[in-house]
Amino acid sequence: MIKNRKLVISTAVVAGVVAAAGVGFAMVTGDTTTSSSGYCAIMPDAVGLYEGNPVTQMGLQIGRVDHIRSKGDHVEVSFSLDAGRHYPAGVKAVTRSKSLLADRSLELVGNYQTGPQLKSGQCIALDHSFTPKSISEIAGSAADFIDAMAPDNGKDSFQNAVAGFDAALHGNGELARAMMQHAASASANPDQLISDIGSSILNMAPLTDEALQRWSSLRSILDQMPQVVDAGNKLWPGVLNVTNGTGWLVATLYDIQRSYGDVLWPLLKGGVADVIHLAATRSKDIAALLESIPPVAAMLRQQADNNGGLAITYAPPTVNVGGAEIPAAGLLGLTLAKGQ
Repeated sequence: MIKNRKLVISTAVVAGVVAAAGVGFAMVTGDTTTSSSGYCAIMPDAVGLYEGNPVTQMGLQIGRVDHIRSKGDHVEVSFSLDAGRHYPAGVKAVTRSKSLLADRSLELVGNYQTGPQLKSGQCIALDHSFTPKSISEIAGSAADFIDAMAPDNGKDSFQNAVAGFDAALHGNGELARAMMQHAASASANPDQLISDIGSSILNMAPLTDEALQRWSSLRSILDQMPQVVDAGNKLWPGVLNVTNGTGWLVATLYDIQRSYGDVLWPLLKGGVADVIHLAATRSKDIAALLESIPPVAAMLRQQADNNGGLAITYAPPTVNVGGAEIPAAGLLGLTLAKGQ
């Protein structure tokens, strides 16, 4: 009896586990196979994109294209997406292919993190859709470029080239003539041209040799250049101050000239000019006089400071005529009186 009861309980437990696993499997399968439709993207074109083509994200298929409708200058691509994923409202749509010849897939660019989501019935705007250039567009662009460079009418291209050459040379005839003359003279005597080039190279040789010999000095100068530039930056405010002071000095001199110029200029052109001319012509005599001042001053200073030094007693000479007394007169005074 007990064994039968245990067998019944074990059978019930196993049946319950199997039922739960079946329900879970059914739920998972349902989630993965269910898809939601109603999404669309406004694309510039749908070249290489067909109904049933895959919709991918990072290369993995997440849906498929349902319908493609032309809307004038753009195309509306309707597609469905697998359930279980979320996409941002600002997701971008790009048609992607491994080559220009293969069918393309619709790639959704952008992963959802936070914020609004892309909902069913909502279309991706045209400014969020991008398509690569088609083969026909690439070929057409190349053809347009070739036509612009070489039109079908060869006469027009030659005419345009001549007209452009004429416009470029307009007003430059003398320069072109001089250039051609110099080129002709150089071509007429190529040996001289080659000789001049060789002379230039030979003349540069001592300079380069000297530069190599003094490279250590040049490198030292370059190494010290940052400190010199820094010192120059520090001295620059002083230059600005000098400039400001010079401006003030010029303004002051201008005020003096405007107020006292009629008095100063005659004086500077007259007496001051004569004094400067006399000083310039007698510069040697003035220099000799100035050179004699320090010895004389030193001698006088020594006589005044040294009480026990050499002293000379001087008395003016007098004349005794032996008669009535005549007041004594100095020799210097008599000489001056006679000169008068």
